[in-house]
Formats: sequence, C-alpha cells, structure tokens
Amino acid sequence: MTTPPVLRVRDLTTRFHTSHGTVTAVDGVSFDVARGETLGLVGESGSGKSITAMSVLRLVPKPGRIAAGSIELNGADLLSLDEEEIRRRRGTECGMVFQNPMTALNPSFSIGWQMREALSAHDGGENAEARIHQALADVGMPDPERQAASFPHQMSGGMRQRVVIAMGMLNEPQLLIADEPTTALDVTIQAQVLNLMKTLTRDRGTALLLITHNMGVVARMCDRVAVMYAGEIVEEAPVDELFANSRHPYTRGLLRSIPNPDRPRQKTPTLPGSPPDMSRLPAGCRFRDRCVFADERCAKHPDLLTVGDRHKARCWKTQNGETLNDIPATEGA
Repeated sequence: MTTPPVLRVRDLTTRFHTSHGTVTAVDGVSFDVARGETLGLVGESGSGKSITAMSVLRLVPKPGRIAAGSIELNGADLLSLDEEEIRRRRGTECGMVFQNPMTALNPSFSIGWQMREALSAHDGGENAEARIHQALADVGMPDPERQAASFPHQMSGGMRQRVVIAMGMLNEPQLLIADEPTTALDVTIQAQVLNLMKTLTRDRGTALLLITHNMGVVARMCDRVAVMYAGEIVEEAPVDELFANSRHPYTRGLLRSIPNPDRPRQKTPTLPGSPPDMSRLPAGCRFRDRCVFADERCAKHPDLLTVGDRHKARCWKTQNGETLNDIPATEGA
C-alpha cells in the first residue's frame, strides 16, 4: 500500500488583482512531497516559487488570493480550514524558513523570547527553556543558553539562519518549507546550513520543500526537482534524471548557466531575453520567445505530460520523442 504524501497540491492558482491588470503568479501548479523527501522548486526570480510556498501556508499577501486548486497537508484540505485552525497547523504540522532571517526575526526581542512564543502559541510551552536550548544545540549553536539570551543583531548571518531553522523545526513539523535558505550567506556557511537541513530532515523524516534558483543546491539537497517558469511547472523529475537528461529547453538553459570551475576563464552561457510580463502572458508556450528550439507547434500551449519514467515536461518537442540535442545550442541558449 502506497503511503500518502505529506503535502499534496493540485491545480493551484494564485492571482494578484492590481490597477495594471490581473497577475497570475501561480498557474495550475501540482506536486506532491512525501515523508522524508526533499522536493526542489527552482526557477528564475519571478517564476512563482515563493508565492507557491506562501499559498501552501495561506500567507499570500494582499491583493493576492488563491483562486483555484487544492492543498492537502496530511490529508486535510488547508483551503477549507478557518483562520484559527490554519494558524495552529502552521507551527505544528508545517514549518517555514523564510528567505531573510533578519526580517523574519523581531529585532526588539531576544531569540529565546521569540522561540518561547512559538512554543506557547501551540502547546503551552511546557519545558520551554530545555526545548529551546536543545533546538539551538541541534542546529549547531555552540552556547545555546547565551544565544537564547542574544538579540538578532548580535548574531552573524549564518547564526541567524540557524535560529530560523531551529524555530521552523521547534514543534517537529512533518513538512518544512525553506525559501532560499542560503541567500546572502558565504559559501562556507551555505554548506553548513545545507548539511544541517539535510541531517535534520533525514533524522526526523521531515518532508522538505526547498525553494531556490541555485542548481548546485538542488544537486546537493534534492530527491526530486520541479522547475517553474512564468507561474507554471515546466519540468519535473528525479534529480539525477533531470541533470543527466533534461527534457525542457528552459531547464537545459539553467543547467548550462552553471559556472564550470574547471574552466574559470570560459564565458558562462546565459538564457537570452527576459521572462514574459505576468499580466500579459503570451499565447502558446511561455518560453517560446527565448527558445532556440521553438517552431510552429509552440503557438499552442503545451500541457505537462510524462516523457519518461517519472519524468514530465511541458514541451512539444520532447513529448513527441525528439531530443534537445537535435539542434545545436547557440551561445546563450
């Protein structure tokens, strides 16, 4: 019998109604995250990754709203819950590591005070001090008691990021959402934070939804990858399969844009053009204007279809059995 996923998202659509028109930031997105699995959600800035995460937690900022779809956490439909119930589940069943730890933490209160608030909001905060110190020790803090008494500005960026992870894991959620958890950290601290998250999720069996634009982080952390472009998923596959045999030109371009340390003087290829205006999405394939493989088929919008074992892509070319090696890539493709 197949174990049901911790998180199940189907046909999620989130829109922002503005004076300049309606922006569909997330358009019909579907994915699952299983217990103990890490799913990477990748793409350029503005592709809809963070809004997808905020939609899962029902934290979409105004004037945005979830227009359609379903979100199930441990079988419960989150979109049907009242505000008090969804607030209770946010800290206990689902944790969040926000992109900027300095803005996620309140500068006016100590780390320990903020962690006590997270505990008392959900279970009354019994044995709070011991649990806080243990949580800080679990994320590698050398002196948990001293760090609990510290304020955010007294810590380095890496330490603040560890605190945010500790707070996200404090109530032992079954799902952790991490939105660009290594942004603005140097490479050494990035490696430490990623190793920490991998260890915590592996040891506790926590499902992890990791949002990033860094393909190196994806290769290191993820079991499966969903690639987003212009509000929709354009490719989904196990991480090894995606890196070895990408089936969408956008994914191919992202992978070719990774700097090669063996050739430091070689110019790194980039994707030509810019993402489309989300308030005026083009007809047909949304990547069409930037794609070196585009042809007359791309005037019709493709669905996300299976193109191999556990591999899906939103591309007419690969859905018809053609490969992305049939046409040599141009510089910047």
